[in-house]
This record gives sequence, structure tokens and C-alpha cells, in this order.
Amino acid sequence: MSVDVSIESAVAIVTINRPERKNAITLGMRREFQDVFQTLQDDDEVRAIILTGAGKDFSAGANVGEIGAGGVRGNLGNSRSRSRMVRSVAHTQKPVIAAVEGVCIGMAFAMALASDFIICANNARFQFAFRHIGLAMDAGAGWLMERHVGVMRAKEMAFTGRFVSGEEAASMGFALTAVEPGEALARARAMAEDLASAPTLALSEIKRQFAAAPGQTFDEALDYEIAVQSLMTWTDDFKEGADAFREKRKPVYRGS
Repeated sequence: MSVDVSIESAVAIVTINRPERKNAITLGMRREFQDVFQTLQDDDEVRAIILTGAGKDFSAGANVGEIGAGGVRGNLGNSRSRSRMVRSVAHTQKPVIAAVEGVCIGMAFAMALASDFIICANNARFQFAFRHIGLAMDAGAGWLMERHVGVMRAKEMAFTGRFVSGEEAASMGFALTAVEPGEALARARAMAEDLASAPTLALSEIKRQFAAAPGQTFDEALDYEIAVQSLMTWTDDFKEGADAFREKRKPVYRGS
């Protein structure tokens, strides 16, 4: 396997493990991603997820040798597999943190943007390299980037294909923070452990609210909140949170 998973203290770490090729993602690895994220979504013991790369890099993106192979049918299947891989990250109803060191290019960049948070090294190098090989964007890259930084900045990155440092990524707002080289995973782990101790169902519904918001009017968002909040008052975590507040103690959430 080239996608490794380890689980400790309710935090799963998904590692792209092909460092000899800068963690370039093959067609087979995309299928692994779909299976891995579906399994983690269904595992109630996992309450937060970190996505990272082995060695010095997050990922150089697609395995270029597989692009354009197999005629129209092959290309359609290839493109659909990229879409399914990114969907598997974006649709996971648990917090997902991308810990980025080194290069983060193309569809791997899109996969990081599909996470809830990006924590990167100052010297990380983000790039939409599509123009350099005569391709349009894929894996939802443009849609995701526009949501983070606005259409003009997203176009500038896509049209130029330039590298963006981790420090600039944090300044632009598509990375949460930039840290010293070698520290991204540790910072992501600390954040993931905190989120894993939070009320899991509440975070899941908050994530759904943010995902739904762009397609809602203000009144629709309020109506959605009413339905969700009424449901949340029946959870064990709400009862624990309310009891802890009254008893002036730290709550212990169990994710139910």
C-alpha cells in the first residue's frame, strides 16, 4: 500500500507514502484514499483526521505518466477517480487537518484545500501546475481555491502556475498557520487531539452548516439551524456540556 493509516487517541493519521516520487499519487492510490476515508468516516472511535505526506513532501500531485493514457474512456475514468478521491476528503464529516511540508501540487493541493484546515511549514511550496503541461484544472481545485481567497487571487495562481510559500499561504488565508520546517505534523496533531476531545456530533453538524451555507439564503440558513439545533439538544454530549457548565467543571465528551 502507498496510503498508510495509524490511529492513536481517537486521531487517525493518513500518510501519502511514496517519498521516492515526492508522494506523487497513482490511480491505485486514489482508490485507496476512497476506501481509507470511508472507513475512517464509519469508525466511531476516530474523531479527527490528519492528512500528510511521508518524507520531505506532502505530494507532487498526479502521477504524470498516467495522464492521457487509455483514450477517451481511460481519461474519463482517470478524471472521475480524481474527483472521487477529493470528494472522499471533503465529504468526511469529521475534522480533517492537512499537515503540509515541502511541495503540494495540483490535485494534492486540491485535496489539502478540501480538508478543514491546512497547517504548513513556512517553506512549503503550493502550486497549481496545470498550465505548465497544457491542462485545465481538475479535482475541484478552482472551486475550492476561490472559496478560500476569492476569484481574482485564485485565477492569478492558476494562470501563472507559480509557487506559493507556506508563509504566503497563511497570509492569503488558505492555510490556517505556517510553522517552522519540520513542525507541521506536530502542530496538526495537537490541534487534532483537541478536536478529538470535542463533541463529535456537534462538530459534524457545524461542518455541514458551513458546507451548505453558500447555496442558502439567510432565511434558509436560519431554518436549517433550527432543525439541527433541535436535534443536538437530544445528544449525550449536550447533556454533558450543560451539566459541566452548571457544575463548573471541564466536560468529558464521548461523541454521542
